[in-house]
Amino acid sequence: MANGPTTESIMSESEAPAVRQRSRPSGVLVKVIAVVLVLATTALVVVTPYVMSQNSFTAVDLFMVLLMTAYGIFLAAHSRSTHVDLERAYSAHLEELSQRLRNMAYRDALTGLFNHRYFYEQLAHEVERSVRYNQPLTLLLMDMDNFKEINDTYGHMAGDKFLGMVGQAIARQIRASDIGARYGGDEFVVLLPNTLADEARRTAQKLEIAVASSAALTAMDDAIKLGISVGIATCPDDSRSASELLQIADARLYDVKATRPRSHRPTGSHAA
Repeated sequence: MANGPTTESIMSESEAPAVRQRSRPSGVLVKVIAVVLVLATTALVVVTPYVMSQNSFTAVDLFMVLLMTAYGIFLAAHSRSTHVDLERAYSAHLEELSQRLRNMAYRDALTGLFNHRYFYEQLAHEVERSVRYNQPLTLLLMDMDNFKEINDTYGHMAGDKFLGMVGQAIARQIRASDIGARYGGDEFVVLLPNTLADEARRTAQKLEIAVASSAALTAMDDAIKLGISVGIATCPDDSRSASELLQIADARLYDVKATRPRSHRPTGSHAA
C-alpha cells in the first residue's frame, strides 16, 4: 500500500509559504534598518573632523566608507525589489514612446504611408538583397492623373483630402511584405519584394481600379474622378542599381501618361 502524506509533511508544506514569508524582511523592518543606517552615517559625518585629528582616524574613516557602501547597496537592492512594477511600466512607456517617434520619423502624416526617407532606405536594402540572392524586386512609381486640376479648381485642402484617399487605397491593396510610400507631391511608390514584372502589372491594375473606385466628393458635393498612372521597373532584369531602377520606372510612367488624355477635368458644378 502506498504511503500517503504524513501530518508532518502536510504541516511543513502548509507552513512553507509562511516560513518563506517570514524570511523576507517586512516593510517596517526595512524602514528601521534604513533609518539606523542614515543616523549612523550622519553621526560619522559629524564626528569625522574630530576623529581625523586623532591617531585612529584611518580605521574610523575606513569604517565610514564601508558603512556608506553597505547603505548604498541596501537602498539599491531594496529599491529594485520594491519598484519592479514601476520599472516595467516605465520600460513599456519608453518602448511605446520610441515606437511613436519611429512612426513620426518614417510615416507621411497626410497619407499614412511611409515617407520619402524610409522608402530610400528600404530601396537600397531591397535592391542589395535582390542582387545578392537573385530574387526579383519590382518597383511601382505612380502619379495622380488630375491632381493639378483638383488643386486649381477646389484648392489645396481638397487636394490633401484626395491624396489621403489615394494613400489609403494603396495601403489596402498591397501585401504586408510590400512597402508603400509617398514619394513626393502627388507621386507614390510601392516596392514589391519577390515579385516578377507580370505579377507586378496585375498589382498595378488592382491599384488603378481601387483608386478609380474611391468615392471622391468635395465639400460642395462635387464628384471627383481620381486616377493614377503607373510605371514599372524590375530588379535585376531592368537594372541592378537603385537610382537607375527609379529612373527607368519614371521614364515608363512618363510614357504611360503620354498615351492618356491630356487632362482629366473634375466633374461637377465647377468643372469646365
